[in-house]
Amino acid sequence: MHQNELPPAAQMMNLLWGKAVATSISAVAKLGVADHMSLTEPASAEALAQATHAHAPSLYRVLRMLSGIGMFQEHSGQRFTLTPLSNTLRSDVPDSVRGVCMFLTDPWHMRGYENILHCLQTGENGVTKAYGRHGFDVIAEDPASLENFQIGMSNYTAMEGALLDPLLDLSSFRRIGDVGGGHGSLLAQILRRNPTLQGILFDLPEVVAHAPNPADLGLTGRMTIEAGSMFERVPTGCDAYIMKHIIHDWDDEHSRKVLRLMCDQLAAEAPQAGRVFLAEMVVPHSPEPHPAKFLDIEMLVMTPGGKERTTAEFAVLFESAGLELVRTLTTPGPICLIEARVAA
Repeated sequence: MHQNELPPAAQMMNLLWGKAVATSISAVAKLGVADHMSLTEPASAEALAQATHAHAPSLYRVLRMLSGIGMFQEHSGQRFTLTPLSNTLRSDVPDSVRGVCMFLTDPWHMRGYENILHCLQTGENGVTKAYGRHGFDVIAEDPASLENFQIGMSNYTAMEGALLDPLLDLSSFRRIGDVGGGHGSLLAQILRRNPTLQGILFDLPEVVAHAPNPADLGLTGRMTIEAGSMFERVPTGCDAYIMKHIIHDWDDEHSRKVLRLMCDQLAAEAPQAGRVFLAEMVVPHSPEPHPAKFLDIEMLVMTPGGKERTTAEFAVLFESAGLELVRTLTTPGPICLIEARVAA
């Protein structure tokens, strides 16, 4: 029976079981179960448990449950194959989301959601309630959590990079700074697409310490790496900046500070042609479900003041930082490329 054909109380119960689904998917991802499976050859729960150091009866129960919603295909003898859905849990596929699945249930993240009632009552975020400091500071002290988070962000970049790629003809610029660029996946994609462009990967020291060497990416002489805080400075000598899913982590005050630093640099380097590009979701005005509305709750729970914004809210934010909205370019997915320039 289709979900909408069930009585309302049954529909509500199915939604509440989402907790079991999400945490089970994440646990299977952390074990690396999918890396020992294929789309065609069934593997037994016993063999998968042995390969991943899991408890076979418990693993079977989880795989059985997930098979019921299409995550895996169950065969006789407690054997399973991947489906196109669970194939994304492999670590070696281009559309892998294993990193995302792992970090979404790391302890710091789950403790944030434990405090969602506090968020609704006070407007404060759940992570600060749990730890007394920003989530980025929490994961910076835990190498495993930081690594899961960065892998997850790279997963997002791989997914969204394909959507953004047709919009990334930046050949008219000399040098682009990827601020908050993580391990450099997006910047590497941009530089490969624009062979005359130079690029700077800019992020916190503990982040860029794990970034690949530009030589290993085939970008010797074109890509450099700088460590620093975007609230104190941004790379100099750039006529373009890009940030992907960075501004949404911060309230208007912090976002304005970063954008103002970019605006000042562009005003000095390229006041007419310089650009700031934000790769972000944009909240639509229509009432239909949209990924930006779900991600907005993530920002509510995990960050002090972060949020997804409407086009109008981006325009106001740009204006407050000395910039002006040029246009918002959409993709077939929820990610957009928002372009701004120094205000006339």
